[in-house]
Amino acid sequence: MSLHAHLPEAPGVPVPGSRKLSRWSAVLALLASVAVLDAVTGYEVSVFLLYTIPVALSTHYLGVRAGVMVSILATLAWAYADRWSGHTYTREWILAVNALNRFCCFLLAVMAIRFIEERRAAVALRLRAFTGEVPHCTQCDKLCGEDGHWRTPEIYLSELGGAEVLPKVCPDCARRVYARVAYREQADAATVTPDGPNTQQAHA
Repeated sequence: MSLHAHLPEAPGVPVPGSRKLSRWSAVLALLASVAVLDAVTGYEVSVFLLYTIPVALSTHYLGVRAGVMVSILATLAWAYADRWSGHTYTREWILAVNALNRFCCFLLAVMAIRFIEERRAAVALRLRAFTGEVPHCTQCDKLCGEDGHWRTPEIYLSELGGAEVLPKVCPDCARRVYARVAYREQADAATVTPDGPNTQQAHA
């Protein structure tokens, strides 16, 4: 089986409603389980890293907006579990500061996962552009990308492959061009004699 069959789908493909609902259900159930575990173990045992799992899953499978929403829910769940476990603070605003710090950490996780997904999608796009079937016009030599647009080979390489196309002349073309130039020079030299133009041009 070719490499193209194992590549991930192009980004931006809509997710069916039933699959999206099941993913949301799984993420929320996991978040609720972490919150319950946090409340049961008490504030002396930190399970903060476990909250990043539903945040990461929601960002990966549902998008950045879902990741931000789950980050807010995870922050509220942590604050509620911390209160429910009987943790008291000398100042009320300390809980808000701690919650804000956790929310910022969740957002950093969302941004990191988003960056990794974008890089992964860019690499997959390049691999798909040069594996499998690529439509090629036999008349103008243009290539068709996944978006349906026809491009010249130079633009196809630069836009989809990320290559920097440098104008050069291959050896075969160079020999043909130089051969034509040499042939023209010989033809021009043959039409001119040491005393001037040849007899045919002189009579003309």
